[in-house]
Amino acid sequence: MDDAQRIGQRSEPRTEQRLESWGAAWQRRLRGSRRAAGLRAGLRRRRPRVAVVTDSSAALPLPALGSLAEAITVVPIPVMIGEQIHSESGEELARELPLALAQGSRVVTSRPSPGRLAEAYAELARRGVDHIVSVHLSAELSGTVEAARLAAEQVDVAVEVVDSRQTGMTMGHAVLEAAVCALLGGTAAETAAAARKTAEASTALFVVPNLEQLRRGGRITALSGLLGTLLSVRPLLALREGAIQLEERPRSLEKAVERLTARAVEEAAVRAPARIAVHGFGNAEQALALAETLDEHSAAPVPVVDVPPSLAAHLGLGVLGICLSPLDGSAGSTDPAAPARETPAQGGSAG
Repeated sequence: MDDAQRIGQRSEPRTEQRLESWGAAWQRRLRGSRRAAGLRAGLRRRRPRVAVVTDSSAALPLPALGSLAEAITVVPIPVMIGEQIHSESGEELARELPLALAQGSRVVTSRPSPGRLAEAYAELARRGVDHIVSVHLSAELSGTVEAARLAAEQVDVAVEVVDSRQTGMTMGHAVLEAAVCALLGGTAAETAAAARKTAEASTALFVVPNLEQLRRGGRITALSGLLGTLLSVRPLLALREGAIQLEERPRSLEKAVERLTARAVEEAAVRAPARIAVHGFGNAEQALALAETLDEHSAAPVPVVDVPPSLAAHLGLGVLGICLSPLDGSAGSTDPAAPARETPAQGGSAG
């Protein structure tokens, strides 16, 4: 087995089983919400069709989500290895990125172009969508939010851009709550509120073997004065107010993972019942073990999801991340099933 194969190998089938259980739980959530909305007998809700757009840093494994994925459009974030630009999809990038990071090759990312986002918006409009809620990674980390706002000015469909101030599956959870709201007939305002509420109540913790990739990408400017003192530690980092913050300074990777786990348990208790997801890159067995440890603290299946290439380019090989959100933390509070306009039903109630 060569280096690229060893770095990229996955812990199957346990990882796949976790993804299937996670996706099935979200699909049950959607079906249950639809049944609950249908209890308002004799009424039909007329709502504009709302679609949700996000970027690939949300790390959403859409194939596992069934019909819920139909409300979500993902725009890729470009990744450049050397002089080669990849659109963050396909086997070539999956094969080349781990090896490039292991070898210390130049790996950078850029925001999706406004034109690329505008194309996605226009395509949804052609399909009959009336409103779009576009949820993206923190503006503190990327220019994607700005690109989305520029794109919104280029199209004839209404677009509301949401700066999640998150990334990874913390943003993914917000996107999924927005999608549930949209599929229940929520307005664009309600759908955006669902995303914001979940994002604001979420947190991400992660450990990186070193800060080199973050330093190269300029993602830790707030820590630049501390870099010299952090060379011999395995820092525990968090995403706070949209930016990467130093939380603790363990001296070994083992201690860092121990503290990562302990902090996640504390954060889960604050959000109980909590929804947890685990990220890794090039360390599938370690990520799987972490998920198994956290199972008892999550009210939903804990998936193990690879850090998407746009994040791996900055976090590096061996990153471990934990994303925590409140279970069903937003869609219910916005009451997307409440009708904005009602007429007597003809032939049954909306589902």
